[in-house]
Amino acid sequence: MGSLVAALGSYLNARHQGGNWLVRMDDIDTPRNVPGIDKTILRTLDHHALHWDGSVYYSSQHLEDYEAAFQTLKTAGALFPCGCSRREISNHPVNSARQPGQTLIYPGTCRDGKAKQTPLRSYRLRVASSPIRFKDRLQGLQSDCLINSVGDFVVKDGHGQHHYQLATVVDDQRQQITEVVRGADLLASTARQIHLQTQLGYGRPVYLHLPVVKDALGFKLSKQQGATAIDDSQASQNLVIALTLLAQQPPGDLTSLTPAEIVQWGIYHWDTAPLMRMPSAALPPTSAN
Repeated sequence: MGSLVAALGSYLNARHQGGNWLVRMDDIDTPRNVPGIDKTILRTLDHHALHWDGSVYYSSQHLEDYEAAFQTLKTAGALFPCGCSRREISNHPVNSARQPGQTLIYPGTCRDGKAKQTPLRSYRLRVASSPIRFKDRLQGLQSDCLINSVGDFVVKDGHGQHHYQLATVVDDQRQQITEVVRGADLLASTARQIHLQTQLGYGRPVYLHLPVVKDALGFKLSKQQGATAIDDSQASQNLVIALTLLAQQPPGDLTSLTPAEIVQWGIYHWDTAPLMRMPSAALPPTSAN
């Protein structure tokens, strides 16, 4: 349901403005890809009348573009090789107060050169000490000093795998994305992506981060927390729940309508103002989704 809420919110926002809605499969982390999951996702979107424009974009088909961007950064001197392991970074004093699950701060160990005896584990992008500021359409003015929040971050590992932050920035540029609508759990990634856009000479999309859907216990609704997949045969009911979680209060009971009719109602009435008054969306305890 959390994924459906994010998809529906981005869909309604695009269609309400007369824009296109694009679907991208972030599938560059091949060891974690589940065979056939893309078809399952597309089938669920189709059942819920969330029809995309153009062809589905698979990130795994654009590795050459990521490598070209990587080489641009490397030539500009914006990157440096790093031999630090996750354990070494975790044990550094700068991370002594970090809680489990929090992003580790890179302490800059290899900034001035990697020790020759250590293996190459990654390439990191240098960050500045000045804050990156941007205005999110829903979350308001944001300021993130990357040197203090994450430090120099990885864009490619020692095995040649390009990382998400670089890939998504290149994909946004290639697809000419003008507005990114996604869950607020990705808000912390935005400053890193803006830094990459600046380094690569790309334009900056507008951002809108939706409240994260939480379960009855207050945890983010996700597969990691054991959330079950939504039932495609209950598409109308799912959409009404998603609209409610997006603070779009439909009049009466819309569940008797078709998914397409519910989505059309949502497009016409889409309003982000009510979302500004809710920090997160929570499913009722009785919900099975």
